[in-house]
Amino acid sequence: MIGTVFFLWGIAAVVDNIFKINTGIAPVLWMSYISLILLGIGILRRSASLIASQIAIIFIPYLFWNVDFFHQLITKESLFGITDYFFAPGALSGKIITLQHIFNMPLSLYSLYLIGLKSRSFPIVSMIQVSVVFIISRLVTDYDRNVNCVYHNCANFTFGIPYIAEWFISQFLMVLITSWFLIKIFKIKKEK
Repeated sequence: MIGTVFFLWGIAAVVDNIFKINTGIAPVLWMSYISLILLGIGILRRSASLIASQIAIIFIPYLFWNVDFFHQLITKESLFGITDYFFAPGALSGKIITLQHIFNMPLSLYSLYLIGLKSRSFPIVSMIQVSVVFIISRLVTDYDRNVNCVYHNCANFTFGIPYIAEWFISQFLMVLITSWFLIKIFKIKKEK
């Protein structure tokens, strides 16, 4: 059931953006949509490694998204600037679709718990995926759309180093930190 919901929600996100003709292909490439579809497939196929690889990519960004969202919802003030788009005038369909940021992580972790994680190699898939998505996003989108924050930080802070290095370092660190926690939580032994 969870896998079907994720898969269909991801497809709905893609279809919704396809009908926004003026945006081109850019919004279809958002990592959130890609991960949502892959999480759905992973849950339906009972592939713990695919599920874990997606959690490793989105867990920390979703934490920041949720903190920013609920802060702005409660205080009416932007914290990081990540969810400002949600509170701006716009189509209701996009707002409904983006609410997946709230329920995605708990349901993904619950699904991973039910299926059970046995392999430690999933971070490799995560790092390859974020690298490929970065390259494609840079090739087919522009600075103004900033899909996957590949041109400039989507939040209102920076680390003061060249941005491409900042992007890859932050992505790989988030993947590695989340992966370390998943491996510890699921008590996975080193593979021989």
